[in-house]
Amino acid sequence: MNAVGTDKKGIAKAAQITRAGGVLLYPTETVYGLGGLATNEHVAKRTRQLKGRPEKSPMLVLTDEWARVTEWIADRSALAQRIIGYGPFLPLTILFEASPKAPSHLLGPEDLVGIRRTGDPFCRMLIACVDASLLSTSANRTGERAPAHFEDIDQSILEGVDLAIDAGHALRGVSSTVIRIDGDAVVVVREGATDAQTIHDIVG
Repeated sequence: MNAVGTDKKGIAKAAQITRAGGVLLYPTETVYGLGGLATNEHVAKRTRQLKGRPEKSPMLVLTDEWARVTEWIADRSALAQRIIGYGPFLPLTILFEASPKAPSHLLGPEDLVGIRRTGDPFCRMLIACVDASLLSTSANRTGERAPAHFEDIDQSILEGVDLAIDAGHALRGVSSTVIRIDGDAVVVVREGATDAQTIHDIVG
């Protein structure tokens, strides 16, 4: 298992592996994640296998800017635009109605696509470097706790990825909050690092 840091050399190596269709283990603003190119179906398949997840389970997307993934979003409602237009970076994953252009291997049973605009410096630099969004899911076996420390990552996952990136410090340790737009309302699917008051402030 190859492991690098989050410095320029680490980013360059991670970008090389990502462009080649490899699977990374990497730090995010919440916990360690697994993934690679969001558009690569083989990456999604390998990632699910590493986690022990069902073949058709949904996978979320990390982006640095909404413009990268706008064509994947069918929802053009005022509420969706308000959420997308919110300025500060938040550990908030949004489930949108997917457009026909969204990669089918990312979608859940209701044809929703989960997207988070990440504020993590490493993730943002990697996304910019490969000029593509990243598939992301927590780097743990299904049913186990998402790791905030590199040394807590399951050995089978470490051995199964093409490259591991060690942040060199503990991560936040709380997964992102997941919300879904339901007409003129927002439904909290999973409570996490973004609190209810912040969501209320965004929605108005």
